[in-house]
Amino acid sequence: MNSPRFGEQVEEDPSVCYRHPDRQSWVLCQRCGRTICPECQILAPVGVQCPDCVREAGGSVQWTPTNTKPVKKRAATRRVPVASASRSGAGQYFARLLRPGDSTPVLSWSFAGTSLLLWIVGFFSANAPLALLAAHPGASVQVWRYVTAPFAFVSALDFRVVLSLLLSLVFWMLIAPTVERQLGRARFATVFFAAAAFAAAAMVLSGGIEYGLTGGLFGLFGGYAVLLWSYPPARAQILIVIAINLVLNIFMGGGGLPSIVGGLVAGAGATYLFQFYAERARSKPSTPYLIIAGAVVVAILGAIIATAF
Repeated sequence: MNSPRFGEQVEEDPSVCYRHPDRQSWVLCQRCGRTICPECQILAPVGVQCPDCVREAGGSVQWTPTNTKPVKKRAATRRVPVASASRSGAGQYFARLLRPGDSTPVLSWSFAGTSLLLWIVGFFSANAPLALLAAHPGASVQVWRYVTAPFAFVSALDFRVVLSLLLSLVFWMLIAPTVERQLGRARFATVFFAAAAFAAAAMVLSGGIEYGLTGGLFGLFGGYAVLLWSYPPARAQILIVIAINLVLNIFMGGGGLPSIVGGLVAGAGATYLFQFYAERARSKPSTPYLIIAGAVVVAILGAIIATAF
């Protein structure tokens, strides 16, 4: 592999453990943000941390380095060059959006900001974003609605509408940045849009209207539960959060249950596929993406066919 040129910044591959570069992992230390494999993950009161951070915080850690030989030297030394100054400003921006090594949760903030902005725009355009982006049986053949529905919301100052928007944004900012950092932006976007599409398809099949962050949010809940499933305390916490959100939805009418179920199943399934194929040495990186895309197409076609007859 070519060495980086003089003066060019580099960053370590964020998909491998910083202590064991031959091991791929999606779990990050909650304190320093570095990737850690199962052997290096220590469950602290504030989440999973690496041995170095536990020591720095005054904890006691017994950690014995393994004698495993790196599978490939390339995997231990793989580096990602930072975009050179020769790129255009727009090119640097879009490259940065999908660079998993950057810990800034750009997509999380962007999706939340887009939803809030379109909600405000709706007040001055007779709810045009809702009319153009929401998914419903009468427009089931307009396939873009299955992925744009999360960004549409009813623009009204009704108490329940405002409360629903605020709760969605609060829980979104509590969970989305963490999931984005652990999955990386490409996988995060895939999980979110797959969950949004399944949620919209479920609502269309039930005869309802899909809009708002609910489906995508529960997709992230499901994905985060899969990531933390092997850690009972963390698993219990995310299950409690899911239960709280279910109760809130039922309290506010329960009309979004098909969206919740569709998003939760799709988010958990997509994240499981990423983990499953990451552990298979001979699998292609594109395999989970293709499977998820195929499942999304089937869900959308099913909703279109079911509502057309």
